[in-house]
Amino acid sequence: MGRSVWGCWQGITSTAVLYGSLALFTSILHNVFLLYYVETFVSIYKIDKISFWVGETVFLLWNSLNDPLFGWLSDRSFLSSPHTGSQITTPEVVLKRLKALSTNGPLFALSFLAFWVAWARPGLQFLVCLCLYDGFLTMVDLHHSALLADLAVSATDRTRLNFHCSVFSALGSFSVFLSYSFWDKEDFYSFRLFCVTLSVFSVLGFLLVSRLLRHRFQKEVRKRQDEAMTLKELNVGNAPLTHPEKPVTIGQYLKQLSKHKNFMWFVSMNLVQVFHCHFNSNFFPLFLEHLLSDNISASTGSILLVTGCLRRGRASC
Repeated sequence: MGRSVWGCWQGITSTAVLYGSLALFTSILHNVFLLYYVETFVSIYKIDKISFWVGETVFLLWNSLNDPLFGWLSDRSFLSSPHTGSQITTPEVVLKRLKALSTNGPLFALSFLAFWVAWARPGLQFLVCLCLYDGFLTMVDLHHSALLADLAVSATDRTRLNFHCSVFSALGSFSVFLSYSFWDKEDFYSFRLFCVTLSVFSVLGFLLVSRLLRHRFQKEVRKRQDEAMTLKELNVGNAPLTHPEKPVTIGQYLKQLSKHKNFMWFVSMNLVQVFHCHFNSNFFPLFLEHLLSDNISASTGSILLVTGCLRRGRASC
């Protein structure tokens, strides 16, 4: 009995399950955000048309710029490292990523809460909330995706980690199914409580899982510590002299990216995908309300919303 319980706990706390569960804590919030933030500001906070489109335009620009900007800021210490290549996957990098997740994950959940309570003029709140939310979401996605290369070297291991991410992202989509039961424009209190519950669950999840991943990774590294120290002692006398490279500036970074044709194609396709994702998700509840509300039940509407979230998969729009 003791062995079976221990084996079950080991399976639950495996690296693949822990890494995949981080996608759950993001998707349960992000799917609700995509579906309800437009309707909340349009139907409840009564934002004017000009403020809405100004906010969306600024959000579009911020969403386009923060990905390469935060990526450069995150990896700047590695890009300018004198030991390029081999130092990128050192344990210090993994621990730094996990620490960033334990910080940005809870902040991401708190920024999610800022949408559902009126604390400023609708136009100003709309702009500030979108930029804060997207900034923290980018940081979470950035470090979570970067951990994939740090935690798994072989293609098989990376496939297993991606599989667990997809499973947990699908589970996170069911927050939309529950949200439809709480959504009521006339009585917003229940939906606020629902969002607070999701945020608390996400905060605790980020803190717990990042800590478990850190302990598990340190335990695995400790097993190889003696061997690594031995190899270091053998090679220290033959190590070539290295000269520190000049730090990579943001201009050089963007210039390097622009020279890659595959990157430009990826950016173009990502622009189309993000536009489609936002248009579909943000306005779908309004379509249901104004076009189909008299012809479908509440349960059918929630199923349609969940189906849309499952179809999007892991896309972070």
